[in-house]
Amino acid sequence: MNIFRLATPADIDGLAALTSSLGAGLTTVPRTPEKIAAYIDETQRFLSGDESANRIFFVVEMDGKVVGMSAILPRLGRERPYCSFKLSRHTRRSTTPSLKTAHDSLQFSTEFDGNTALATLFLSKEVRGGGVGRLLSLGRLAFIDQHRDFFSKTLMADIRGWLDENGEAPFWNFIASKFIDLPFKEADELSSEDGRFIAELIPSLPILLNLLPPETQDFIGRPHRLSGKAMDLLMNAGFKKTDLCDVFDGGPAIECEISDTSIARTAVRTQTLDDDVEGDYSMLFSGHKTDFRATIAKADLRNNVAPQSVANAFELSETAKLWIAATRHSDRLADLASANK
Repeated sequence: MNIFRLATPADIDGLAALTSSLGAGLTTVPRTPEKIAAYIDETQRFLSGDESANRIFFVVEMDGKVVGMSAILPRLGRERPYCSFKLSRHTRRSTTPSLKTAHDSLQFSTEFDGNTALATLFLSKEVRGGGVGRLLSLGRLAFIDQHRDFFSKTLMADIRGWLDENGEAPFWNFIASKFIDLPFKEADELSSEDGRFIAELIPSLPILLNLLPPETQDFIGRPHRLSGKAMDLLMNAGFKKTDLCDVFDGGPAIECEISDTSIARTAVRTQTLDDDVEGDYSMLFSGHKTDFRATIAKADLRNNVAPQSVANAFELSETAKLWIAATRHSDRLADLASANK
């Protein structure tokens, strides 16, 4: 069984092996044992009430082996502005002669400051396509649902943008490189340590896209070839597209109100445990802080029935609460859950 939980110091070696050969474009994924240890320490400090900490770091464990990671950043913009570009459409008219023109622009924005971000999703190549990515992504929404006071009312996710076969970002070459005189990979790595230079160098005035090569717009809001499915997962769970994109690679930004995710809208407490349960694959979760566990398994959301094997794997007591929720947005299931709560 795959189990989503908080990362611990015992996971450091396994996580370091996963990320040792990473390419560019995943700036929040830790690549060294020291960085991984720092993420785990920051998680522990955040859960202990340390206001200087701003990260919650998770893993998925499969048969005792760590096979992926993901994270939540509870409040963007606490130490430095969270930078994006905002895409806008402008229309102009003249009466004499009678003419009309329209053009798009990108403008520097810190609109997401204060929001909660989903970040750092990465999994082993060997387990891709087997449901681990879904658990890494949506398990965070289950944790958020159990700890709403920790987070902003609005969630966002910055999806990795398009890179070419050489690992270069066309969006960077067309736009951001004109203001930050560094190679993409170097700037990308630097931003993971201290991104204040972005706000200091990107101009606040609008950048008119009709003055740039037409193909520039092909890379605004275009997800990386390996990130499209991750984006679809969150869109199916209630997230919506925004008019903002990443400053470096142009990747799309999506958002959702904390109460509008599929997990929040459909979660109900299990009433019966039965390994012969028939139903849809659902999110099952229990516990708080370091005791939190989640997995995806077949369950009967309509009748509040979950597998006994999940309760056993979570090592739940007889009085512990085990929750079931839909992994996809469904008004019908949300109405049913509301009636059963």
